[in-house]
Amino acid sequence: MSRAADIAALVDRYVDLDPDEAAPLDRLPLCTPPYGRAEVAAAIESLLAGELTMGRRVRAFEATWAEACGVKQAVMVNSGSSALLVMLAALVEIGALEPGEELVVPAVAWSTSLFSVLQAGLTARLVDVHPDTLGLEGAFDQPALAVHLLGCPSRASSPLLLEDACGAHGATLGGRPVGSLGKVGAFSFFYSHHITTIEGGALTTDDADLADAARSIRAHGWTRERGDRALWESRCPETDPRFLFVSAGYNLRPTEIAGAFGLEQARRLEAFVARRRANHADWCAQIAALGLPLRTFPEVAGTTHAAFAFPLLLDEGCPISRATLCQRLAAFGIETRPISGSNLSRQPAFERLRGVRVDGPLDVADAVHERGLFVGQSPAFGPGHGALLARALAESLAG
Repeated sequence: MSRAADIAALVDRYVDLDPDEAAPLDRLPLCTPPYGRAEVAAAIESLLAGELTMGRRVRAFEATWAEACGVKQAVMVNSGSSALLVMLAALVEIGALEPGEELVVPAVAWSTSLFSVLQAGLTARLVDVHPDTLGLEGAFDQPALAVHLLGCPSRASSPLLLEDACGAHGATLGGRPVGSLGKVGAFSFFYSHHITTIEGGALTTDDADLADAARSIRAHGWTRERGDRALWESRCPETDPRFLFVSAGYNLRPTEIAGAFGLEQARRLEAFVARRRANHADWCAQIAALGLPLRTFPEVAGTTHAAFAFPLLLDEGCPISRATLCQRLAAFGIETRPISGSNLSRQPAFERLRGVRVDGPLDVADAVHERGLFVGQSPAFGPGHGALLARALAESLAG
């Protein structure tokens, strides 16, 4: 038998994962395994070939992801948080941002949406989010980080728009994919996201200079993967080109296993997002029909909601607290989490941050912090899971 056949036989014997299989209807976990035999086989093939770190599979996935996002360049890294950090550091390196320059950042975001700004030597202006999308909305006159929160595209505009699309794979605004709306976008491929490379991330851009800076910054600062490598070598003939460093870099490289996973996962993205989106619309409708003291967040006209998770916001006069609701939902087998980092200015770490200011009241962010939660989404879920959630919410809020 060929090695490929041997691997297939091994995987079939030991792996019983099918991401297209419907999840049991008696619970609602945060996520279900999004990969199957094909991803496991590709990872084993990488291991057996002895190709382990940032090689041809990573390059192939980068090309695939760039095409999926409608951009010319994608640079893969080891996490979504790393993608944000590399993205911002690269913008400083090429002069698109000045050290210490201020970015508008939404108050409701993941922790590293803010922390990466400061770690890159920039400053942040924290502003409130829109009550219908929980993201930045409208025009800003300075650089802004649009966070497409939980898969809902932000409709912010800016002279220099940056995108945190870590939880919004496949989302669109006006028919354009997120990750192509601004100068550069960042994605996460963590296990629970739309597609996974186990851990992993990428930044997307049309700017070749930005992509080259990112390639150096992700890998020690060297020139190895840069498109202008030959130019740098000609400028520095006295330095061995095998170890030629041109940036103050990190080691945030992805593995070949991640690249192998990503190539198989990318084939599933369109179907995965279609199912998530259908769930989101159906669940919003089922819950709205009950007239409960909470709100959902339906898809906004002109956008494709990627439905990373399903957010809920209790009304201010709700008879029970969020903590009580989450406890009661757990009795139905429904897992919950706060909405991302909620109001980041109320996190303990905020007190020790330097270079960030709060601009204006954060009323929506405060409401999210105190009364917001989300339940999981998955392409393995369907209307029956929405019915479970609706019944659980009705009984929990009535009890």
